[in-house]
Amino acid sequence: MKRHLLIIDATRQSFRLQSLPVGALEKDPREEYFVLSGEALCQYLLRQDREAMVLARGPMPFLSGNKVTIGYLSPLTGLPHYSFVGGRAARELLNLGLDAIVLANPPRQGGKRPYIVVSGQAPDIQVEFKESHELPDGQRSAFYFLVEKEMGGQQGRGSVFTLGDGAYHGYRTANLALEAIYHAGRGGAGLVFARYASALVLRGEEVSVARFFGSAQSAFARNPNAAIAGRLERYCKRLSRKDGGTITKLVVTGKDPRGKNTLPSWNAQRLGYAPADIGDARVLLATRHGHTGCHWCQVDCRHWHWVEADYAPGGRDVFLDDFEPTYSAFTMLGLLPEEDTLEAQVRLRQEVDRRIILPIEQMGCDVIDVGLGTAALFEGLEKGLIPAGDVPSFLRQGEAGFGSIEAAAQIIEVLRTGAADYPAVEAIGHGPQALAERYPQMQDSVFTCGRGTLGNAGHCNALWTFLMPFSRFFSHYSGQIYKIEGDIPAGASEGEIEALFENVIRQMLQREYLGVLCNGLSCCAFTFVIFSQDGEGERLDEDGLLVEILGHYGIKTSHQELMWFAQAFWAQSIDLKCKLGWRQPSAQDLPARVFEALSLALERPPEDLRGLMDLLIDEWKRQAGEAMRKFGYEVSW
Repeated sequence: MKRHLLIIDATRQSFRLQSLPVGALEKDPREEYFVLSGEALCQYLLRQDREAMVLARGPMPFLSGNKVTIGYLSPLTGLPHYSFVGGRAARELLNLGLDAIVLANPPRQGGKRPYIVVSGQAPDIQVEFKESHELPDGQRSAFYFLVEKEMGGQQGRGSVFTLGDGAYHGYRTANLALEAIYHAGRGGAGLVFARYASALVLRGEEVSVARFFGSAQSAFARNPNAAIAGRLERYCKRLSRKDGGTITKLVVTGKDPRGKNTLPSWNAQRLGYAPADIGDARVLLATRHGHTGCHWCQVDCRHWHWVEADYAPGGRDVFLDDFEPTYSAFTMLGLLPEEDTLEAQVRLRQEVDRRIILPIEQMGCDVIDVGLGTAALFEGLEKGLIPAGDVPSFLRQGEAGFGSIEAAAQIIEVLRTGAADYPAVEAIGHGPQALAERYPQMQDSVFTCGRGTLGNAGHCNALWTFLMPFSRFFSHYSGQIYKIEGDIPAGASEGEIEALFENVIRQMLQREYLGVLCNGLSCCAFTFVIFSQDGEGERLDEDGLLVEILGHYGIKTSHQELMWFAQAFWAQSIDLKCKLGWRQPSAQDLPARVFEALSLALERPPEDLRGLMDLLIDEWKRQAGEAMRKFGYEVSW
């Protein structure tokens, strides 16, 4: 078995093809890469070239849940970061006859790079470097420009990667968009990609199911998704409902009828949000215009609505309904409708889309980072923690803060056009934590997870949202960890707490091992749960479905071998992070605001929660250390 790579040399504007024999890799004997796809392929290649950016697919084309994995060293942390992105890129890598594209040898001089078009099918591949002076700066504008110029106006003809102004300003939160609506974000993928190119178009020659499976006459070869259709229906159907999707968490956590709200708002100074029912079924049914999914996927989990946009065909563009950007752009900024009616809520949403979210999307930065950073800026100004000279004049007035769409919109405009004259605004482009780094007195009021964080602390729905800030540091794969159940009873003894934490970390590691399998196969976390016991997303199901499906793709394996890979790869990933400078923080390193917000939800003093966090960290160190040593790695904690 071999993996076929396209190596693009951005400085020389040249390329070469390379094949990697999966069974004969040059590597540390402790390292495991299984079938060398997805995150595993990205990690192997990043070990060879830490400057590179890798775009890799998985080994199971045509199956629901395929993603492209984008691997790079994050400019926010200096650590490996992997984004699993939807759209058509995985299909186009297959059509190009490739398992991965490696962007290498970035030019050292500044300036906007050419855009790259890859077409044909390996070994007959064409790579063109084209002048980008006509390419619009807006991320979504660039997408439509390239669809017209390079694909004859047919979006389905290929896959398009684009940047926005944020990458050209050097913002560390700049993201990379695929098909305009899917993003490699949170780790600064846009800033890394901008070192190599201003955009990328993939346009291969179609590989059909029949051509891929060749002479195989099995039912699976005729329709791969039939083998998993029942489980997709059972475990994933809710995601496709018109009133489904992640945004429904907004009303569940932000407008509890009993007042037990757990959604942080006003920069996490409060819990709850009066208009949180913009995530309610009534509003969703009234405002949504459609839903879609990744190519090949039978689960249409990405719900969308139209937004007026002069750069798009027909004067309107598609915007997704997701929890995280809505949470950061509405609740954390304290934006409210003029009255408590459905019509007013719809008007508020439309105005926020037009004046806040669309400009951030065009800028090509992460909406969560910009929203949280703006909320922290508002609080810093309110409390006199930021010098007036570090912000534009419109922010020096008392009313320019929480609840002001006008102020938020103007901040984003300054960011978009370049904020070098206003250090406090420029810091937002580098992530919320950059504010705390520039203004140390803000360290405890930035609602993130500490130095170099890649994510917000989420909502405070249970003690285990504790695991949200915790997992950003201590987990290799942090998705779904917050679903671990548990509670600390009042008056629990130290022994009871220790036993509870032991179980929590055990479950967390089991979820991580399943997540490693998912990522190594470049699959979607939402759909990969079908391979877990009872669809719970914790343990690989022992019924052998994944083993059977891999067999159809020529990959002979077993449940035991899959779990060996998952645990070994987890251990080597943590070891790599340590070698690149990662250290385990204590609870004291996490901003006080995290514990203050949790305290409001859990009715326990912040210092008690800080103490519990240290106990949880100690238990992670113990169990993680055992897992590391099992595969021959020394631990430094």
